[in-house]
Amino acid sequence: MLKRIPWEEIQKPAYKEYNAVEIKDVEQEGISVERIDANILKNFTTDKAYGIDPKLTEEVEKHYNAGFYIKISSGKEIKKPVVFDYIANLQNDLLLDYNVIEVEPYSKVTVVFDYNSGEKGFKNGITRLIAKEGSTVNIVKIQRLGDDFSDFDNCLVEVGEKATVNWSNVVIGAHISAFDVSVYLSEEGGSFTAKSVFLGVDSQKYDMSYKVYHYAPKTTSSVDLKGALKGSAKATFIGNIDIKKGAKKAKAEENETVLLLDKTVRSIAIPALYCAEEDVQANHSASAGQLDENKLYYVMSRGFSLEEARLLMVQAVLNPVIDLIPYDPIREIILRGYIGRRIIK
Repeated sequence: MLKRIPWEEIQKPAYKEYNAVEIKDVEQEGISVERIDANILKNFTTDKAYGIDPKLTEEVEKHYNAGFYIKISSGKEIKKPVVFDYIANLQNDLLLDYNVIEVEPYSKVTVVFDYNSGEKGFKNGITRLIAKEGSTVNIVKIQRLGDDFSDFDNCLVEVGEKATVNWSNVVIGAHISAFDVSVYLSEEGGSFTAKSVFLGVDSQKYDMSYKVYHYAPKTTSSVDLKGALKGSAKATFIGNIDIKKGAKKAKAEENETVLLLDKTVRSIAIPALYCAEEDVQANHSASAGQLDENKLYYVMSRGFSLEEARLLMVQAVLNPVIDLIPYDPIREIILRGYIGRRIIK
């Protein structure tokens, strides 16, 4: 994955402390939140492969300057989304965040990570999720950093027996942005669903990867990525489904849909399906195409300008995923602000 990242364009600031984090609705029964430290992390060592590249994960492991350990007690349903607002507020910020979420059996929680603001800087992070038996976990990661940011996100998801994980990535900021979500369905009946969107404009470069490993019987996964590209933006999507021996009756699917708003954009899809077991269901698809001229003309005939019509058609593709964001203030900012400003400019 690192081979596709233009490192010559990345300027990394010197190491510094990072304290610009706001946490919302954490004072609910059943939630424990601590600043991440070495004593906590020694309980979460892993031999599972994950991340964009070992160089990036090792950097966070050794030099993290922010992050939290979030634990949800057994059998608790957390009513309000817990929001971690990482605000890049310096001219040349450095954020190396390490977040661990441990969800005990039969509990339910929604956690939102919002990375926002800041015109220039470098962000590299790790997110570890352990969803135990029968739990339901919703994770939303929103990346709306400044146009001169470089952003890297390394995620490891472990899904327990009959646990359900719903995952969303919203990628609309930074000049260079890459994420990898590696998912291990190691116990029977575990389920992982990802619904993510991206919008690239000007010369933004995105590299997005989902790797889902089915080890246990009756596990299910679904990855759905929708995006739009404008200007000279470029996006690469890697989607790996790997059904291991022993994962009988597993079901897996992945889909990518990209709108190409200009002839100068570039979209690359690299789907892969590996299967070592019989009696399974798996499929993948990828499509990329320009806006339908007839539909565009129809919308413009109703009094909209070309850019307004393009915006409406992009929103029609992205909004079904953005509408799933369980935090109204952020959803409205994305729908009414970021997407509109980037399409109509």
